[in-house]
Amino acid sequence: MPSHPDLPSLCIVGDSQMAGLRRAVDAGLVSFPGRHVEFWGATGPQFRQIDMQGGVIRARGAARETVLKVNGQGREQLRAGDFDAFLFYGARLRVTEFFAPILHRWQEQPGFASRAALQAATRAFLRSTRAWRMAASLAEQGAELHFVPAPFPTAGVIDHAAPGGLLDLYPGAALAGAGERGRIWSLLREASAEAGVALVSQPEDTVIDGIFTDPRFAVEGAAEKRDAGHKSPEFAAQMLGQVAVPTLRRAA
Repeated sequence: MPSHPDLPSLCIVGDSQMAGLRRAVDAGLVSFPGRHVEFWGATGPQFRQIDMQGGVIRARGAARETVLKVNGQGREQLRAGDFDAFLFYGARLRVTEFFAPILHRWQEQPGFASRAALQAATRAFLRSTRAWRMAASLAEQGAELHFVPAPFPTAGVIDHAAPGGLLDLYPGAALAGAGERGRIWSLLREASAEAGVALVSQPEDTVIDGIFTDPRFAVEGAAEKRDAGHKSPEFAAQMLGQVAVPTLRRAA
């Protein structure tokens, strides 16, 4: 049973992307009215030490101490029945790796790959991410599941055209439009829904240059840290505005 039966409960599970959301909550940009909320997760390589066995999500090794610090409620593990809803945030679901090659190929060959082939590729991509498999397992056990994937990299922070960079490998991705991105988001949402997971798309008004996040949503100090991955609290507020839970919404 949820630990606070008097209130609907939500557990936010994630990696370092979750820090932007937590700052958004602290700044009053995001609120969870009438809902008990707990954060649960670990940053960087420690997130790889979180796994699932017998339907229970646990942290191993050094990740255990980090999870307890992030959670602050002494919660060492997660079960489907512990909360009314779960929101996975970031959690190493790097959709850019899926978008980039497809968007690039579509610029060269608009009819590239049948819908059936793309659907199969989408399911395989999602299943390749351990956190998504955990989310799907919780959903299978009856939990309400939402998943906000890691966002597109921030434009202008690093040279994405450098050897081995995103635009070096997939230059055509920068030419993609909203309709092409929408097709891929639709595939991801449909495949997730089949497993009972509501996947959240990155809002179009945060996207520029085909496959990048607008620099206005860069994390503080992004240029100095060469951090194109993490985003600002304002970005987290934009993302939470897309989550379809009646009592889970952006602050007014």
